[in-house]
Amino acid sequence: MERYHFFYMKSIWLAALFTTLYAQSSILDLVDLPTERRAFLELYEERDPLRKRSHAAQYLRDFPRSFLTPQVLEAAAKAAADMNDTGSALAYGRQSLRLYPENPGLLIPMAVWLHKSGDRNGARTVASEGLRYLELFTSPSGTVRSALRETAVAVGGVASSAQPSIAGAYAGSLKCQNCHKPVFDLWAQTGMANMLRPIASAKVIGDFSSSKYEGFRTGHDGKPFLEIRRRNGEWDRYSIDFTIGSKWQQAYATRAPSGNIHVLPVQYNTLTKQWLNYWLSIDPPGSERAETTDFHRMRRVTSYQENCAQCHTSQVRENGYAEAGINCEMCHGPGASHVKGGPSRFRFAGATKEQSVAVCAQCHAQSAQRGPSKSFPPVFQRKPYVEFAPRAFYRDGRFRETTFIVEAFERSACYRKGGATCVSCHDPHPADAATNLKSVKFGGGDRMCTQCHQGLDLGKHTRHAAASEGARCTSCHMSKIMGALLFQAGSHQIDERPSAEMTARFGQAESPNACLMCHKDKDGTWLQEQLRSWRSAR
Repeated sequence: MERYHFFYMKSIWLAALFTTLYAQSSILDLVDLPTERRAFLELYEERDPLRKRSHAAQYLRDFPRSFLTPQVLEAAAKAAADMNDTGSALAYGRQSLRLYPENPGLLIPMAVWLHKSGDRNGARTVASEGLRYLELFTSPSGTVRSALRETAVAVGGVASSAQPSIAGAYAGSLKCQNCHKPVFDLWAQTGMANMLRPIASAKVIGDFSSSKYEGFRTGHDGKPFLEIRRRNGEWDRYSIDFTIGSKWQQAYATRAPSGNIHVLPVQYNTLTKQWLNYWLSIDPPGSERAETTDFHRMRRVTSYQENCAQCHTSQVRENGYAEAGINCEMCHGPGASHVKGGPSRFRFAGATKEQSVAVCAQCHAQSAQRGPSKSFPPVFQRKPYVEFAPRAFYRDGRFRETTFIVEAFERSACYRKGGATCVSCHDPHPADAATNLKSVKFGGGDRMCTQCHQGLDLGKHTRHAAASEGARCTSCHMSKIMGALLFQAGSHQIDERPSAEMTARFGQAESPNACLMCHKDKDGTWLQEQLRSWRSAR
């Protein structure tokens, strides 16, 4: 213990300092209740560990559903450690990590506490996990990052091994069809291929028959157009030069006189057969993009290149892109040398789970700090989850929005322990792309799970009739709690199980329970009794 005591004390103090500064500058701006703001400040300004832990315990009693619960539990854990109460430090720490598991500022101190308690193997495992997240996220930085890394290594943590990167020139998807035409033809029908399309080759799904809506109107004069009303009542007409998307919703973009592409504020939803103001749907109140009367200014906030290109086009450059839509090389890497007869540079079959998921994370990880990459698969650092608005999460720690699909999946034991990847369940170029909008394998049924969990008696496991919705694996383990704008999608934290404890604490709205989503006439008491009886019957 003595050999890394210095690193331990330094990392604890610096991590606490970082958290305090962040809490005072950002998190408190989101707390509406004055009494909660005061309680949180008192907690983080307290220096005496005994009083700090007491403040934390009182806070948890007074504000049991606070979105700041993980940070308060973390403060209690560190205060207990300062009092040499290792058992309490570990207990508080585990509760905090259950809500926010990707926290290197707590994981690494937890490794120290585990080592001190005699759990050497657990300490090494947790220290390595802390190092992995320290490398993944942009914060903390500087001295804090160095101190945490030194502490983790001293405890026995091992940094993630560097993944081999592939560099090279790109050839373009048209070169791929020469040898891979059957797969190329399937890909061409997918939403990936049609993510961005020039209007001349696009399938327009929006209703552009002459219609007038609040603030805009549509029409067709040989080419679809959209007119938007300014504040002074005048109307501006914009030609539809590009479509964005082709499945549940379609956006439209126009090319400005400058040559830049700007995304129009309204989109057409195929589920409701209606137009909607997309920016107003996803932006916080007061967003300058949501005010459609100002669109004629063609500002950076509506620029396709700055806001959309990274995930809707391929091989993005400073002032453009190599190809519209998501092409073959966005998933399979640079192919110029392969086209000339060289070996395939990247194959999913031989990739590590980290490499495989990194391919999909280019677009499906909300917190990735995207930018030009000179290697493949590209690995981008991410913004720490606590830096996102609380509305991105449920109070029980789960991700609320589908823009965090990768982050949710990376929490699952299927990925962490089983080695599952996105392509275990999804086929990016299925034969039934027109009807299989989620590109799932096996028709999206239980076989996606039983391909790994073989020999499972689903009747005994689910305690539901075979034909019922409750007997489906995804009903309990991928409950539809992730917002996809106008519908709810399945959570990709796949191994999650209905938790009566979390729902009792945070409520169904902030800890949606799969059981109560079906049994809407039941309550938390029924849920607790039901799950208790299930556990005792095993």
